[in-house]
Amino acid sequence: LSSQRSRVVVHAATEGDEAGAPAPAAPTATAPATAEDPLAYKHLLLPIMDRNPFLNESTRQAIATATAMAKRGSADITVVVIDEDQSETIDQHNQRLESIRFHLAEGGFSDFSLLERLGEGKMPAAVVGEIADDLELDLVVMSMEAIHHKHVDSNLLAEFVPCPVLLLPL
Repeated sequence: LSSQRSRVVVHAATEGDEAGAPAPAAPTATAPATAEDPLAYKHLLLPIMDRNPFLNESTRQAIATATAMAKRGSADITVVVIDEDQSETIDQHNQRLESIRFHLAEGGFSDFSLLERLGEGKMPAAVVGEIADDLELDLVVMSMEAIHHKHVDSNLLAEFVPCPVLLLPL
């Protein structure tokens, strides 16, 4: 894996799509939750800092929660894999991405955006805040595991992220 890379991969295949069908247009600005349903978010961010290729239970819980909330409000999900260490092998990295895809599909999502922020030298809280701001996201869903294991500083998360953050217990 090369250092200093950022990659965007959009998976646009859903059931019933024909091969080669164009991907849906990227969402423009997102609106906050409506007065009718305060939990109807339009675009969720799911940051993953879990180095386990098969994902730990707290990451799987965050994925399940994000997919349930996104389905409730017909929202989009953007997953960002943040890894500053980069000591994993290509096979481990690919297995982690496949596990993410599997668990999102298990929650009913095969159409999501995937960003990778690997070896950029930025604090993960700043990366999450930057992406949330750039994409005008409504909600960040993540496990307390990232804070518990000191991958993310909760004070910096509160400072950098411009939208609500849902932290799920361990």
